Amino acid sequence: MRIIEPVEIAPGMAVMEAFLVEPNAEPLVVQVGQAFQVASLLTNVPEADYDVWVSSKDYAIGDRVMLEHRTYEALVANNNKAPSGTATDPPTWLDLGPTNRWRMFDDKIGTVTTNPESISLTIAPGRAVDSLAFFGLDAASIYVRVVDPYQGIVYESSVSPVSTDGINDWYEYFFAPVEVNEDFVLLDVPVGSYGSIEIKVAKPAGIAKVGALILGKAAVLGEALYGTSVGITDYSRKDRDDFGNTVIVERDYSKRADFDVMVPTSMVSQVQRLLSKHRARPLVWIGEASFQSTILYGYYKEFNLVISGPTASDCSISVEGLI
Repeated sequence: MRIIEPVEIAPGMAVMEAFLVEPNAEPLVVQVGQAFQVASLLTNVPEADYDVWVSSKDYAIGDRVMLEHRTYEALVANNNKAPSGTATDPPTWLDLGPTNRWRMFDDKIGTVTTNPESISLTIAPGRAVDSLAFFGLDAASIYVRVVDPYQGIVYESSVSPVSTDGINDWYEYFFAPVEVNEDFVLLDVPVGSYGSIEIKVAKPAGIAKVGALILGKAAVLGEALYGTSVGITDYSRKDRDDFGNTVIVERDYSKRADFDVMVPTSMVSQVQRLLSKHRARPLVWIGEASFQSTILYGYYKEFNLVISGPTASDCSISVEGLI
């Protein structure tokens, strides 16, 4: 079982300019103690959801604007009232969340970045990254290339997230509905000298979608065991009216899992320190990479370590996924 501590990616940390981190360029210098953040990022996803807010323009109810990489909707007619300013009573603007470009980096799975045919990114993380995780994915293929500033291309892979679950013969291979693994991870990417990572999520003749993209360095907790339970928590409402008719309001859901993990006894203290360190931030949890149901992005509610013997100990971890 592994966890991935995400690299923090936010508009204020990304430098939207050409890269110097290429095989024959000057190396990217990272100072000791630098924050765990993105050094540079380029993407083909435009940031043109709506017009940028202008202080001199009159806005009517329902008008939508962009400001500081977020979108807003006017709740009242207004002029010269910035959406990101001090909150008013009654409120003037409704915050609709990040722009399309930044939705896959907002610590939510339900807010999805979309783009016709492909979503391409080139990221210089500024630190070692050896794992990628995709959530809320809709694509035909994923291409990843890692370029080290000294060694050139050190990793190149093209994979398909299409699920083969339940495909047991040629008839099912050709005629069963095509299903995509919405949660997908790429592990053991070679750690270079903080070069660039190129990612392309492609869906030819369709709309490529990514709910959350996580980059980070994986840490091993132990070995997930049979007996691990997985499921979902559904936030939809199911009620009955005065005549007994069922009224269903469909809402989002989150994944959950209770992991049973075998931890080497010599690592018990290390695992406890690691989990305690990340008690208040979302992580990627991977029970088994080949089982989509055991891949979650969320928080642990509790964990329990039992020192069972001199070589192996037992651990249970309850994880609740993000929406």
